[in-house]
Amino acid sequence: MADVRRWMLWWLGLLANRYGLLVGFLLVIAVVLASPVRAHANLLRAIPSPGTTVEVSPKVVYAEFSESIDSGFSSVDVVRVDGQSVATGPARPDPTSDSALLVPVALLERGTYVVVWRTLSNVDGHIIRGSYAFAVGQPVSADVEIFTARVDSSPVAGLSRGLLFAGVIVLIGAPLHMVVQRRGLVFAQQKVFQSRVSLLLLIGGLLAFTGQVGVLGAQVVALGIDSFTAGFGEVFASGSWGVLWIARTVALVIGLVLIDRVSEGDEDTPARALGVLAISAIGVGMAASISLSSHAAAIRELTPALLADVLHLTAVGVWAGGLPVLLLTIGSLRRNLPGVKAGSVVTEGLSRFSVIATVSVGVIVVTGLYGAWLEVLEISRLWTTEYGVVLLVKLALVGPLFALGGINNSWVLPRLRRLGGVSAPRLRLLRSFVIVEVVLACAVLLVVGFLTDREPARQVVIVGKSFVEVAGSSAEAGLNVRAIPGRPGSNVLEFDVRPKQGSLTPQTTLEVEFKYLEADVGTVVGRPSRSDGSTFSLDTDALNLAGEWQALVTIRSPGEFDARVPVRFEIGGPESSGVPKLDMGVAARFWALAVFGMGLVLTLSTLSRHGWTPWARRVGTITGFGVIVIGGAMLLAGPDELAGEALINPVVPDEISVGAGQGIYEDLCSSCHGPEGRGDGPRALALDPPPLDLAVHVPLHPDGQLFAFIRDGIEGTAMAGFGEQLGATEIWDVINFLQTLPAKANG
Repeated sequence: MADVRRWMLWWLGLLANRYGLLVGFLLVIAVVLASPVRAHANLLRAIPSPGTTVEVSPKVVYAEFSESIDSGFSSVDVVRVDGQSVATGPARPDPTSDSALLVPVALLERGTYVVVWRTLSNVDGHIIRGSYAFAVGQPVSADVEIFTARVDSSPVAGLSRGLLFAGVIVLIGAPLHMVVQRRGLVFAQQKVFQSRVSLLLLIGGLLAFTGQVGVLGAQVVALGIDSFTAGFGEVFASGSWGVLWIARTVALVIGLVLIDRVSEGDEDTPARALGVLAISAIGVGMAASISLSSHAAAIRELTPALLADVLHLTAVGVWAGGLPVLLLTIGSLRRNLPGVKAGSVVTEGLSRFSVIATVSVGVIVVTGLYGAWLEVLEISRLWTTEYGVVLLVKLALVGPLFALGGINNSWVLPRLRRLGGVSAPRLRLLRSFVIVEVVLACAVLLVVGFLTDREPARQVVIVGKSFVEVAGSSAEAGLNVRAIPGRPGSNVLEFDVRPKQGSLTPQTTLEVEFKYLEADVGTVVGRPSRSDGSTFSLDTDALNLAGEWQALVTIRSPGEFDARVPVRFEIGGPESSGVPKLDMGVAARFWALAVFGMGLVLTLSTLSRHGWTPWARRVGTITGFGVIVIGGAMLLAGPDELAGEALINPVVPDEISVGAGQGIYEDLCSSCHGPEGRGDGPRALALDPPPLDLAVHVPLHPDGQLFAFIRDGIEGTAMAGFGEQLGATEIWDVINFLQTLPAKANG
């Protein structure tokens, strides 16, 4: 067996020099510190918005996606209902964003048009296609054929990811448990045990390598590249997906070299111990690289999502990667020792395994719940989306797996301790339990491979669901508001009122004041009519602009003080297509609970479980209490309400503000952008890339984004930031002036 292993790995020996461990360590650090990216580029925002009617033909159609996209493989086209394109050129990336595309269009006549888009993730390579309709000068035709966003996936990709997961899990857990379980074996058994675990590590490495090759091949096929060999170059040259793949492969090669090195010799030396730990560290680094291109990395604003995913994969590796090692331990002892004596040694080994498994499973549960909530958000999406259904299949397998582990931990192990060992039949039964656990763990990893190939449930557009629903509350009452269809134009608003004290009377009335938060367009007051006991409805055309709105609902009952409940919602956003919005404040609190929970798991494990040495128990308890304190402090502090700039322009765009903004523009901006913002200033020809046409680009960005552009500049262009020269009010004045340019250009 050793000769076969050396024959398989002889070419890897060229890399095995004294710098091998250092290179592996640096690779792990590089992968862990890499910037997170998003996964699955679904449509986030578009101008014109889906389902809306515009009176004036747009010059460009703007599409912003939920992640960074590869503009070389992504596309946007605008077609008439007969399928003929009205685009005057190919889609080009928005210079201000790596997640948006612009497509120029001809002068559009009255009618309905369909925007067809295709995106490629800049990192994980997932491809999504979708379409939506808008109209010019008339309502959108009800007969137009559109298709909701769907992910291009294949069984090969899911299977390959499952193999990759399985290999990485073995590389993380098997080396650690190899060290832990060797302590209870005599020298002769150690040699056999070490040889078998080394073979297990080699199998894990080959599984990971097969998965790596499979995901690469599936990626090339998914891109539809004509030349297969040229396709590899295209994949590696586009985005970070190829960089992560190469880093993971190099780390895997070094891991295979280390596996060959630690399998040689019989004595425990510091070099061998370091090599074993390095294999596990490389496995953690590979897991981190997988997380960097996973669904967890899809939320740029929420770093804990990525951290939780890395912790989840690592904990799974530490626990599940140790199951086959435990199986090898039982098998080795059963063949080489009398039953009772073997049972005694197995009891010690199972005790050591249970210590690690208890903490690992606790971390798995806490981080798994957090990650599942982030990817689903709404409980109904567990059975209405592909992702949710596959997640339920995973949970159906995880349940029995945890149950078996719990039986071994809470019933079998205490019974073995009381008996002082175990007979051969009971040892065979224990071995059967562990075999079932290993099989279930493999099934779970295979399902996870297919799960990562599905679009997260929270991003899926639910067909037939077209509304926005929000909730608000005050000291006097709670309120649910639903806007149907939740798009600019005519909407039906339903108000469900829940008094916190008492009940509504027959004379209770509602008054609603609507305010558009992205520009000063005044306020509109509506008076809903009563539908039944606590429900009111209102037909209104007030919500005629896409963007964020505020509804201040006043509840009036005779003889009582008025109750006022404000709610905010977005019209024409992803929520109107049934895509829930992630509340960062709730997510931050949930993460604080997760941190608190992980600290609690570690503390209770060290205080209540057998098998901990006094030193390990002290360190574990202190660490657990420290994590509890951190989680509690995060929970009490709550999310940072002051982080980021306000997205609402506080300066009224009157003549004074517009005039002041025009003066600043002429002094600082007109030399590049020109007097009318067309990008034709005297310095424009010398700039690369040339200045943007503000008449086209200003309407594409919300106020907060424009504020950031002026204050900080735009990376990759000659646009410098003016944050040190202009105050906030002056920047808002400039924005108010810039927002007059499109009307002048169209006039």
